[in-house]
Amino acid sequence: MRFKRMFSVLLISALALSLTACSGGDNKPSASSSGTNNQSNTGKSDANNSTSGVDETGWDGSKYVDPVTITTVKAVGNNYYYKTGETMENNVLNTYMKDNLGIDVKYDWIVTDTNEAYKTKIRLMLSSGDKMPDVIAYRGDMETVNMLIDSGQFMDVSDLFDKYAGEVYKKGVELNPDTLLPVTRDGKKMALPVLDYAYNDDMLLWLRQDWMDKLGLQAPQTLADFENIMDAFVNQDPDGNGKKDTLGLATGFKNTYLGWIADISWVFGAYGTMPEQWNKSADGTLTHGSVDPGAKQALLTLKSWMDKGYISKDSGMIDETGGYELFTKGQAGAIVGRNWLPDWPFGDLLNNVPTAKYKGYPIPAGPDGKIGSQSGNPSVNGWMLINKDAKNPEALLRYYNFLFDNWANPQVGSEFEHGFAEGYDYAKLPDGTITKDPEKYPDLFPGYSDRTHLVEPIYYSLTFDGARDPSLYAETMNKLADGGKPETPYEIATANARKQENIDAMKIVLNQKDTRMKNYFQGPLTETMTSKNELLLKLVRQSFSKIIYG
Repeated sequence: MRFKRMFSVLLISALALSLTACSGGDNKPSASSSGTNNQSNTGKSDANNSTSGVDETGWDGSKYVDPVTITTVKAVGNNYYYKTGETMENNVLNTYMKDNLGIDVKYDWIVTDTNEAYKTKIRLMLSSGDKMPDVIAYRGDMETVNMLIDSGQFMDVSDLFDKYAGEVYKKGVELNPDTLLPVTRDGKKMALPVLDYAYNDDMLLWLRQDWMDKLGLQAPQTLADFENIMDAFVNQDPDGNGKKDTLGLATGFKNTYLGWIADISWVFGAYGTMPEQWNKSADGTLTHGSVDPGAKQALLTLKSWMDKGYISKDSGMIDETGGYELFTKGQAGAIVGRNWLPDWPFGDLLNNVPTAKYKGYPIPAGPDGKIGSQSGNPSVNGWMLINKDAKNPEALLRYYNFLFDNWANPQVGSEFEHGFAEGYDYAKLPDGTITKDPEKYPDLFPGYSDRTHLVEPIYYSLTFDGARDPSLYAETMNKLADGGKPETPYEIATANARKQENIDAMKIVLNQKDTRMKNYFQGPLTETMTSKNELLLKLVRQSFSKIIYG
């Protein structure tokens, strides 16, 4: 009866939501890692590009004659590493952009983005009426993006985009006709999208392959198969320490049931629904996934997993970071996340357990053969808002254009053919070949304070990961997975930087791409959603946790 009463509460909440229709949150991490954006050198996409003269903004065709300043704020992810003496404020990328483009990036504040610290600081600025910087770049919930837009401090970027966006950027935006719907208000585009690789946010199952081999386990096809694997991980001492101290699945759902890592939304997908978003029903109408009948079955399944010790009893009190640490510390034998996790944070697993091996597997099917995994706006991984009072609002687009033209897909012999800076994210061996291994070749990577991780300056960029041509990554990884020879600098860089487990994982993602469950409401948040969505989501999450905990 408690279960029924709780679901009644959820149903009432969802009905309140459905009266006005809602937009699904873009639950993406602050550190969507993809370490091969090592790209090239043309720099000719700007609409006002000219080989002679200076335009009205002070741009001479390749740089600002007098340097301009962009003020911003920054969320630093756990995958940010620096050479000794460098910081977020003073580093090789910021210096390069100032020297070569005349764009000087200054930070009002910087925060390590754990436990939603970046979101919290931005919302505090909004509630205090603080003046915003020239640019706010944000990855995360659309409620915060909506609040930034509604603050009235940011401009309509429609004309700016049309005039200054480069060809590569425009083509990337056009790949998905719904790209700009979430930030369009009365026909005005209120934010610029940060483009991401297609399918880069899709999920797959990762298992400790050394545990699988030790216990003689086979690849799971169904949820029942996976439960048998988790039971073995918990009860058959896979780490060989003689203690019952291992978990089946790493999870952390304190903040969301649509996690970017340590995700459990796929369990709902096994029963035909996806929580915290609007799904399309059989009759074509939209239904809220959190109160779909399938959600009840998913919660019963998760409750049984907690009762059996398959998932941590702390799962409802830790976020995605705490969730993945259960895996990287060698405690859990499975985790659901994205294809690029071998790049980060799985390196921490190998540091903590040097003998560990991991491998990607397809998402298992539910009792009725259903498979479902989350999917966001497939080519977008964040938004950039420009202050109405910014002196050079076009500078952000010139900054981004440069990265698209010189970094996203480099040409042979170009400046960024092998990486951003020699001795940082790549080095040349005496025979001319390229290495990205600071542990093996310490003399070629001077100034490293931590040689277990590559220093990748592109993460310091205003646009999170430099620039990404949406279709390029999946096409390249698919080619490599099929045994194709890397030919272009991007393909070569990808082949050199990506672990085979990562390449194989992307092939799995592409083979399962039809199981992605899109959020079918992509418009701006309605008035009711703006005022009530966060409260109702909190109610749903608290109720879900109470059900799972019994």
